[in-house]
Amino acid sequence: MAALLKRDSYRRVRPRRGEVYEATILSIGERDMIVDLEAKRDGIVLPRDLELIDDEEYVAGLKIGDHIPVVVLKTWGHPDGIVVSLNKGLQQQDWLRARDLLESEEVVEAEVVDVNRGGVLVQFGHLHGFVPNSHLTSIPRGVRGKRQREAKRELVGQTPSLVVIEVQQRRRRLVLSERVADRHRRERLLEELTEGDVRVGVVRNLVDFGAFVDLGGMDGLIHISELDSGYVEHPSEVLSAGDEVEVYVLDVDRGRERIALSRKRLLPDPWQQVVQELHVDDVVEGTVTGVEPYGIFVDVGQGVDGLAHVSEVNRGETTLARIGVGCPVSVRILDIDHWQQRISLRLESLGARDSSTETCGETSSDEAAEAVAALEAENVPEVENS
Repeated sequence: MAALLKRDSYRRVRPRRGEVYEATILSIGERDMIVDLEAKRDGIVLPRDLELIDDEEYVAGLKIGDHIPVVVLKTWGHPDGIVVSLNKGLQQQDWLRARDLLESEEVVEAEVVDVNRGGVLVQFGHLHGFVPNSHLTSIPRGVRGKRQREAKRELVGQTPSLVVIEVQQRRRRLVLSERVADRHRRERLLEELTEGDVRVGVVRNLVDFGAFVDLGGMDGLIHISELDSGYVEHPSEVLSAGDEVEVYVLDVDRGRERIALSRKRLLPDPWQQVVQELHVDDVVEGTVTGVEPYGIFVDVGQGVDGLAHVSEVNRGETTLARIGVGCPVSVRILDIDHWQQRISLRLESLGARDSSTETCGETSSDEAAEAVAALEAENVPEVENS
């Protein structure tokens, strides 16, 4: 309030039109209000001025002794005192706040109250601010015409984050930007985030290769391989849009504005539970999670992978070339290394598959069928080591 008011004007005998005062409420009538200006005459707030104030709760909550900002309208012509405006005083307060925000570039929230052809109107205290179409990020780029008008109407009642970008009080022009606010939030988030941080975000979108999570101003990506300790064919198996999820920050690329996240890193380690149920020479069903020239990685339960070296795969490289990620397989446990948490496997056979879903991973249906035929033709329960 100190920055708003001219405190030296309190002692003036004759207040001037347009001056701003911090007045003290002396009495509250049914429709008007008498205030102390610390001048020879008291000020009066007329009924029509109180009716102009949008915030009815604020007016209803005023009481004798409260300090309020007022602007002098007329110093003569009214028998009860100097005519002052509480409405303009509150607006002056908001104009000064807007100037401060213009300098600080602080992000604020304001409710959308109306729309027009050029953008939307927001409630900024007792003022109306304007957000141009070009500064709205709540509406997707490229949306025009009827779709744009409908999208803007859907924003009414919402409170987007904004930054003040222009203040011209004489022209009563107050312009704000959602786009600039988003940029500021991205910049701050990139500065704050470091590898190893744990954050809570909201899932915004699911794609074949992972999930995009809003961290509060910027999206990070959880790659499908970092979603769960087990094999995930599609992100929708473990997450849905709108879910709140705890994530581990793997990497922050400030130059490219990219954030790599992991959900798997925060899940309990399934190793102990899985290996308690496994024994050397057991044959278990699993799913191929990776194919390399030296062998295949197979999920033997809850995301615990074992390696079937190419030497433990019948027809070696030929079979590897026909196996894709996601293929169901049967494998034999050859060794469990508890110290290094490694499991050695031997490929026994490819699992059966539904005729309507012949493909597995990147392998075509013909290649998958050939791989099955090749293994079945051997008709050997175990493959000898090469």
